Amino acid sequence: MISYGCSGILIARDWVLAHGSILDPVLFRSPDFLRFFTVLNPGELITIQTSEGLIDDLTFQVHRNHSLKKSAKLVAVWRCPLLKETLDNSLRNFTFKNQHGSDHLLSSVFLVIKCKSFETTAETKERESDKTKIGQILFQLAKQAAIGKLTKGAIVELISTPFGNPFFIDSTSHGIVGNLLGVNECLILIDVTSFPGCEGSPIFLTNDRGEKNICGMVIASSIQYHGEWMNCTFAANLLPSLKLILRSRALNFRDFQYSSYAILPYTLEKSVAIVKCGPNRGTGTLVDEQTGTFITCAHVVTMAPERRIKLATSHADRYEWFAEANLIYKTSNGQPYDIAVLKIDRKFKESYLFLSMKAIKLADRDAQKGEQILSIGFPISLKGRPTVSSGVVSKSWKHMFQTNCCVYSGVSGGPIVRRANFEMLGIVVCNVTLSNDSLLYPRLCMAIPTVVLKNPLDDYLRTADPRALEALTQYDESVAATWNFCPFLLSNI
Repeated sequence: MISYGCSGILIARDWVLAHGSILDPVLFRSPDFLRFFTVLNPGELITIQTSEGLIDDLTFQVHRNHSLKKSAKLVAVWRCPLLKETLDNSLRNFTFKNQHGSDHLLSSVFLVIKCKSFETTAETKERESDKTKIGQILFQLAKQAAIGKLTKGAIVELISTPFGNPFFIDSTSHGIVGNLLGVNECLILIDVTSFPGCEGSPIFLTNDRGEKNICGMVIASSIQYHGEWMNCTFAANLLPSLKLILRSRALNFRDFQYSSYAILPYTLEKSVAIVKCGPNRGTGTLVDEQTGTFITCAHVVTMAPERRIKLATSHADRYEWFAEANLIYKTSNGQPYDIAVLKIDRKFKESYLFLSMKAIKLADRDAQKGEQILSIGFPISLKGRPTVSSGVVSKSWKHMFQTNCCVYSGVSGGPIVRRANFEMLGIVVCNVTLSNDSLLYPRLCMAIPTVVLKNPLDDYLRTADPRALEALTQYDESVAATWNFCPFLLSNI
């Protein structure tokens, strides 16, 4: 007997919506069982007869608290074609670390589980067929998911059961929608840390008044891209999938008032571009529209000027290269600050993509420990529009500050902004990693404060003299010691 726990969504009194990963430990128990899910037709709701020997001995226990549990059976299954196409194509290089290795096969699968009522009232005498009842229940779920519009930057709440252990039931976390990906935006990236067993957990949109409505379900809690751990969570956007199941039913959309943070990323997106120089990629931040001046990290353009610098932004959810840039200044390798200044060629100034960009405003006040912030950039592993993450300033020095925003490869050079007024507080430089490079910690990142960049940048923009930028290379011992992470105690960072 194999015991394995996951989270689920109670969608009606007797019914639970779960994720296919709960079947991970038994997927390979027989060739017929594996074949059933391998050839499962995407988009079709399959009802399971209890007489079918293939799954008849699967027994579920549904917990509502530490002590109350009911036995249950699998009654229906469907594979979302939107998720399948997205996972098979756009995200084929991602690895979801399930315990038993099924990875993508079950990631686009949803299960409907039927259990005995948690209520003490008598059962109704008239029973409808399971398929009819399931359709009605999913329609009500879709109506809830249709309240409002899911947007990048919206505040979300995750209610989960880490490790599938009832001891942790109804654990709550908060974050924001970092990106919407895939076919019909069927996949939600949220900057909330979840744990194995959280697959199947509901994701709720929330607003400033404490109102919330369901929008998604966790499908992957432990994600890697080419060996790099991404400390974020993938969730299925429920509404597009449910619409396919409920094609014949009309859904009424209702208004839902979001926090102002939801509209922030669309403003920030106009200030960032992808920077590519040889094999290196990062994020560039526009600091002056008139001259087309961007800043990024020196390590992103380390091959310049021998290799060309190209800029791209996202248009219609795809990358579109719009300009080449000249390297105006960059700090020497291994020297603080890790900063480069770029200026696009004059012939690209009239590009419609550049004309749609907007320079970011630089803060003139230091980052304060504990204040709320956002990061934005272009991870190499995620296509489409830039990804945002929320966090706080964890620690602040004169020459550096530390954040817990979720940052990974490709975001170097992207801005850290103050939530209160959207001003740029700093530029993302690096994460912390183990000394043997075996693990990178996405939520421990370091940034250059804007206040140390502002005066040299202003002088350059006023005079057009690159020598004004020489102040960006610091030979001061205290600055060098800070950026060398000079330890008081030995560590493996």
